Order: sequence, then C-alpha cells, then structure tokens
Amino acid sequence: MIHLEPGHRIVGETIAARLNAPADKREAVDVRAADFDEVQYHVQVAPEDRSVMHVHIWVRAFSEINDAVGDEYFQQLYPGMLAKPAKGYSLSLAVNLDTVPSDKASKDALARKLSSMKRDVLGAPLWISFGALLKGTKPPRQHYVVNYRATETMYVIPSNDLVVVVYSIAFDNPVEQAIAKVFLQEIEVTRRASKELAVGPSVNFTIDPPHELKMLKGVTPKTPPNFIGYISLAISKRNVEGAGRLEKAVGLAEAYRSYLVFHVKATKSQMHTRIRTRCANWLQVLNRAMPEKLNTEKKTITGRTFKR
Repeated sequence: MIHLEPGHRIVGETIAARLNAPADKREAVDVRAADFDEVQYHVQVAPEDRSVMHVHIWVRAFSEINDAVGDEYFQQLYPGMLAKPAKGYSLSLAVNLDTVPSDKASKDALARKLSSMKRDVLGAPLWISFGALLKGTKPPRQHYVVNYRATETMYVIPSNDLVVVVYSIAFDNPVEQAIAKVFLQEIEVTRRASKELAVGPSVNFTIDPPHELKMLKGVTPKTPPNFIGYISLAISKRNVEGAGRLEKAVGLAEAYRSYLVFHVKATKSQMHTRIRTRCANWLQVLNRAMPEKLNTEKKTITGRTFKR
C-alpha cells in the first residue's frame, strides 16, 4: 500500500526555493496547483515586492470548519502570517522572506508546514479532537461535520477515550464503485484477521450509518445516488501518543479518502493493463494458429516455380 505524503510537492518545492534564495536573487513567481478533494493552491511573489510571499488556498468546507474551530486555531497555526483572504480563496498567508529563520532546518520545516495546508485546514477537527484525546481533556465539541466534497462528508465524533471518524464514500463510475466496495471490505476483514494490526484503529464498513452517527442530534447523513457506504475508524489514545504519532494520525485520517481513490484508480489502471496484455497474447496465439494457404505459387532456389 502507498500512503500519500501530507504536503503538496509542487507547492513545497516552490516555497522552499523562495525561502532558500538569497535576498538579491529572489525571483517573482505565480504558481497555481490543485490537490485532492478539489483543493486549490496559489503561491505568489509579486515582481514589485519580492520580500513577501503569499500562499493562498481554497477549501470547499472552509466556512463550516472555521465556524467549528474558531479563528484562534488558525492564528495559533500560522502566527503572524494570516492575511486578508484573496478573492476566490478561503485562507491567505503572507510570509515576510526577510524575517524567516536563517538555518536550513527551520526553512525546510516552514516549507513542509505551508505545503501541508490542506491537511491542517481540512484536518482541523482532527487536530483538536486527537489533541484532546492525547491530553485527556474534554473535547470542545460533541461532533464536527466537514463536507469536504460535494457528495461526501467526514464526521468527527470525539469522546473521553475514543475518537470515531466516519467517512461517507461515493464514486460516480460504476466500476470504481465495485472496486471501492471490495477494497473497503478487504480492509475491514484484514484488520480483524491480522494479529499485527490488533493495536491499530478498528475499521468498519457499512451501508447503513454506524451507531455513532445515528446518535448525533441534528445531523442527517447524505446518501447521494452514487453513494456506496460508510467507513469508520475508531482511534484510541495509544494510536496518537508518542513522538510524531499525532501528526501522522492526523495526516492519515485526513487523507483517507484520497488514499482510497488513489488505490482505486491504480487498481483500475492495472486491470486495464492486464486485460490489454492478455488480449495481445491471445492475438499472437491466433495469428500463429492460422493455416497456411494452399495452391500458392512458390519458387525454388534456382528460380523455377511450382504450386503446392
């Protein structure tokens, strides 16, 4: 299995190049990039002011995320960098290139952080819920609802000793629907059967809303025509405690749908490749099996002709 990196590589390389460039060799830049879940990035350094780098991001569910976590979350996440959102974007950051730390490790850490804005914005409820779980404090809200796609939603349901994350999954293509169902069912079966995964989060795939989702008041799950089911992860304290495990848990949980669609597309592509290879092999067999034509005129080495 391939786990996707939390940051956007093109955005990260663009930001790192601006941070590491000497003041007298900074170049203007205007880079736009797309990510999973319809997220849009825009990195810009204007020619008239090359000491300030602007990083913009558009997220479909930003307004409901901001209402749920508050402005304080983003102020603590990006101290001194928040700017007025540019037209067409949800969140904008202004980075003064003259005041960034001079050591390379700090610059690389800042580049990774800015390239992972999708994880930190869409995963804001996860950061807060997992953080409360790790500290043993009471969660600030009973649930979070993030409509990260037009027909799909992520539900974060924290409690004192557990955080349940429920995803509603939908695919437009019928072939992808079938592959995704098999994939999710296999994940559930493998998690239950493998002893090595006993300490990992429990996984459940159901067509009906799970119990935790049914218990939420005022929440009506969406079931669009292309809906295939719910996948739920139950994350306990042992899954997030330890060096770097909280960040890893947030990254994997936030990118779970992207992880799923990546492997569905890869499986579909592999199936098509194997079908084409098998067809080519059978065509070779059929061509070799064609009978030789009779009564054809042939020549000997001396040039005489004869019919066979």
